[in-house]
Amino acid sequence: MPSGERHPLRWLLELAAVRLVHALLLVAPLRLRLALGHGVGRLAYALDRRHRSVALRNLERALPELDTATREAIARGAFAHLGRLLFEIVTQKRDAHRAMARTKVEGWGHLQEAARNPGGYFLVSGHFGNWEWVAHLQAAMGYPLWMVARPLDNPYLERFFASLRESTGNRVVHKRDATREMLRGLKEGRGIAFIIDQNMGEPGHLFVEFFGRMAATTPALGSLAARRRVPVLPVFAYPEPDGGYRVVYGPPVPVPQTGGREADALAVTSEATRRLEAAVRACPAAWFWMHRRWRTRPDGPDEV
Repeated sequence: MPSGERHPLRWLLELAAVRLVHALLLVAPLRLRLALGHGVGRLAYALDRRHRSVALRNLERALPELDTATREAIARGAFAHLGRLLFEIVTQKRDAHRAMARTKVEGWGHLQEAARNPGGYFLVSGHFGNWEWVAHLQAAMGYPLWMVARPLDNPYLERFFASLRESTGNRVVHKRDATREMLRGLKEGRGIAFIIDQNMGEPGHLFVEFFGRMAATTPALGSLAARRRVPVLPVFAYPEPDGGYRVVYGPPVPVPQTGGREADALAVTSEATRRLEAAVRACPAAWFWMHRRWRTRPDGPDEV
């Protein structure tokens, strides 16, 4: 049976629940939404033993210099931030103008310079802060993106969230069609939004250092950037206590042209990952520690 026909009733119930939460959040003031989001995230930390364990294990290996209490505080903060993030995503379409007033942008000139490239550019980030808000804000200010994303298992929810992502002019590109669509977008001079911090267990991955450990990473960003000679611009949205964000566009990642495609792709991927690590070290509770980032190992079977 095709995957799209397996759980239609469950998918419809999930959509109804999300739409109900969406409607309630739209009438709630910002301060209440922040409190609710943080509360849901903290509740998940208390109840979700599996992901809590993953987060604490990741933190122990990535930041061994910290004591146990500090790592636990970071993990709780990461869950709380995830709750805030989910609530923000479902209301960002309506909140665009108000949220802009709470957003500080640094390095805007880097974006303008990259966007002038006739062959397009990559905007690279990670599951840090509110990466969705960066794309939403940027499109609202005249710089729309093609956003590379894995489709949700629930097709109804996928359409719902795609409508939110595309409400200011962005376009969602699913990972199964990503390479072909990214090439098309670059040829049209588009900006391609790319997330680089998910474990890639499929063949063809590159291993780059991330917090002192080798992490299996997609080669697509580095190989296409080197092949097409396009700018790679890192951006990170740091959460602020007042509910806003500080969006920082960094200087472009150098794209070497040595003629060795694999070496050039590895250099781009390594540097983009290094920039992400610097952002996470500056604000560790804003990253997605509950993901098994180092699951695929270069020297043996995947971690259990």
